[in-house]
Amino acid sequence: MHIITIDNDPKKSLSTKALPISENEKGLKEAKIITEHLIKTLTPLMPAAGLAAPQIGFLKRIFIYSWDRSLTNLEAALNPRFEKLDEKINTRWEACFSTILGSPPYKIAFVPRPTNILVTYKTLEETIKHLILEGFAARVFQHEYDHLEGIKNINRPDIEVKSFETKEKLLGFMNEVKRNDKIEYIEPKIHKI
Repeated sequence: MHIITIDNDPKKSLSTKALPISENEKGLKEAKIITEHLIKTLTPLMPAAGLAAPQIGFLKRIFIYSWDRSLTNLEAALNPRFEKLDEKINTRWEACFSTILGSPPYKIAFVPRPTNILVTYKTLEETIKHLILEGFAARVFQHEYDHLEGIKNINRPDIEVKSFETKEKLLGFMNEVKRNDKIEYIEPKIHKI
């Protein structure tokens, strides 16, 4: 599979709201197949934070994410949702494979997002997870969730966009962003209901 980019999206996968994964055996089987494709597509790009099904052409509400950009902590989230826990907002640079793997200029966005969120999603093992995500984990979850809503981070009204003419300049900038992100690698906490 390949990642759909903003300059090569004939089916409008990146701007279409994804459909829920069915809550039955067929839906779970479909989710497992999509997850396999997501992992195979993302693995060569590691360390990476996540990838959503619409980015590889599946208009389904599923993504994979890692709170610390590691393969070890990569997890699938089926039919995810979230709510902010407080009014804290943090604004950080975000890259997206759908914008940086296309043609130049390569764009990244300075995006404000809630710092602390409560997330709920189903796993491939059919359990429901309720987690408190903070810092980088919260940012990644919301970024991937936006893809399920048909939202591209560079098109949000509340952001600043930075463009790079070469991959080398982009990678240099993003290496610094990744170093800064490590400060906010906070392991998810289980939320008991």
